Amino acid sequence: MFPQRIHALSGKKWFVRLAWVMGIIGVTTMISSPVLARRFYGFAFLQPSAYRNYPYRNSNSTIADTLAKDGKYANLVYELKEAKLFDQLKKPGYFTIFAPTDDAFNGLKSNVFSQYSNNREKVLKYHVIVGEITPEQLKAGVLKTLEGSQLKITEDADGEVKVDNAKVNHPATTTTNGVIVQINGLLIPSDVSL
Repeated sequence: MFPQRIHALSGKKWFVRLAWVMGIIGVTTMISSPVLARRFYGFAFLQPSAYRNYPYRNSNSTIADTLAKDGKYANLVYELKEAKLFDQLKKPGYFTIFAPTDDAFNGLKSNVFSQYSNNREKVLKYHVIVGEITPEQLKAGVLKTLEGSQLKITEDADGEVKVDNAKVNHPATTTTNGVIVQINGLLIPSDVSL
């Protein structure tokens, strides 16, 4: 009877050690997964964030219709209609629009609007990318816009993504003909002075 008791105790110790090892592996995996997701951002600003608790946003409408339905883009929708670009964002194809919110427009000085209206179409086309954004473009850090110039994409050490000087707000909204990426500022081409 004595040898059986020793055998049972050694089996129990083995099980406890295995449980500890599995626990350590599990905790390490839980801790490192979000960190790894932050470091390899790739399409992070176009996709739901892997390290923040955001719902995935989808729309069964076009970019134009989705912008019109969302109340925070009223100024952008008005400007797109004035520049006769709104209907273009209803067409089939694939577009990415870096969409400034009403707060971004409201933060502009009043004299900027008079100068801006002369360059409205050029400035708004600078917010639109035609086609899907590729990993190569993101690695290079530049995207060619509908206007013809290039946007610069950067990410700081905290994982904050910027397009030119405008901060990207996660996550993007996917639509039937592209992606809407919310930004907190107006993007101005380098050859336009406001």
